[in-house]
Amino acid sequence: MTTLHNHTLYLDQLQDDPHSFWTARIRACRWMIFKTFCLGALAATLGVLGQGWLEQAAPIFPFISQNYGIWQSAYLLSLLVAFLLWAFAMRQKIGLLDNSKRGLNTQRRIDQHNARVEERRRANSARREEVRQDREEHTIYFKASGRSKKFDY
Repeated sequence: MTTLHNHTLYLDQLQDDPHSFWTARIRACRWMIFKTFCLGALAATLGVLGQGWLEQAAPIFPFISQNYGIWQSAYLLSLLVAFLLWAFAMRQKIGLLDNSKRGLNTQRRIDQHNARVEERRRANSARREEVRQDREEHTIYFKASGRSKKFDY
């Protein structure tokens, strides 16, 4: 039975503060990679020790000594399956880390682009304000000239 996960909390964090979301995700991915690597090292150690334990148990238990080749083949097959699962998990975690790093870089580029756009907008509004003030100064100068020259002959 699978459980449903509510991802709206993560999506809210992504919208509120994307940099902290991506850095937290990168930190979590690195931790998952470390844990997966440690589990793989532990499994390899137990795999080597288990082979010796199987050899030592063969004379004690007659059902192992009678079919030692089958037991050893099954043990090696289970080690191979465990290694393949571990390699797949490491590949998945490294892919998630790469995806998170790309997401953080993309967010940085988006922020840089937004900053450039905002800077251009501020420069344009400052230039417009300066032009408007110049026009107001000229308008005030002409209005202060006194009477209209409409009927000047």
